[in-house]
Amino acid sequence: MVAEYDRAAGPRRALPSAEAPQKDSRPTNAVSAKQWRRGLALGAAAAIGITTIGIFGLSNGPTAGFAFANQAGAPAGIDEARQDVPSRTDERPTLEDLVKQRSEQIALTGEQIEAKRDQDAVASRNSLLEDTADAVEEEADRLRNLAIFLWPTKGGVGSPWGQRLHPILHYYRLHGGADIGGRCGQPIYAAQSGKVTKAATGGYNGGSGNNVRIDHGDINGIHVETAYLHMTDVEVSEGQQVAKGDLLGTVGSTGLSTACHLHLSLYKDGVNSDPLEYVKKSDADTDSDAKEDENSADRELGDVDAQAGELPT
Repeated sequence: MVAEYDRAAGPRRALPSAEAPQKDSRPTNAVSAKQWRRGLALGAAAAIGITTIGIFGLSNGPTAGFAFANQAGAPAGIDEARQDVPSRTDERPTLEDLVKQRSEQIALTGEQIEAKRDQDAVASRNSLLEDTADAVEEEADRLRNLAIFLWPTKGGVGSPWGQRLHPILHYYRLHGGADIGGRCGQPIYAAQSGKVTKAATGGYNGGSGNNVRIDHGDINGIHVETAYLHMTDVEVSEGQQVAKGDLLGTVGSTGLSTACHLHLSLYKDGVNSDPLEYVKKSDADTDSDAKEDENSADRELGDVDAQAGELPT
């Protein structure tokens, strides 16, 4: 092989000489093709093996993993630790658990509501019992109070209730009240609490003069009323509720009367009765102002008061 030389470009590669023998490259090319085919076969086999292992691993991963772990000799305690750790499936409650929990909550709420109702019922019942007890005590006090009448004005009894000789007609007849002597203008008080059913003013009024009548209601099974006659002034009005001791008016001599005094009448179930059965005189009241029979002047009257036995004196 002779090397060509170009002065301008420098040395050039050698060209094969005609005399130099040429090497045959076919055996070498044959070996290379054989090696290439072998490598290709090995690669295909490796790809098939990897695919098989992958499929096997996906289908039997846990078993294979545990088997590998067992073969590799896992440290002691790992299996127990894995068993103690709950899975996400274990942490998630089932539908039955949710239904049971809801039922328990509803039952608990119902019990709480029922307990609250019971407490409210007991409190209401206790309050009602207390109110009833107070009402009973109040009624007992009222009845005890009603049984004790107040002496209506200062003075003693000049002429009691009952049959007596008429000072003008000179025959015996019922005196329908008790004459309590008093000075003119002296206050008159309600002998007992009740409702004013009559408050007559203007003078004569059938001989009763200015007068007041009070309905005291039921007292121990008896309907009781009182009437106050011959008053100078009347301080109450019809329909008014009065308490025992309230001012009704003043002592006078209006109507058929000869001197200032209070004619006190009492009615039991509508029947004229002795007022001193209920009205009791206390030690504080004196007889110093009593006016005997000089202020008694009974007469027959044609009005309702006379028919009921309320005869003025």
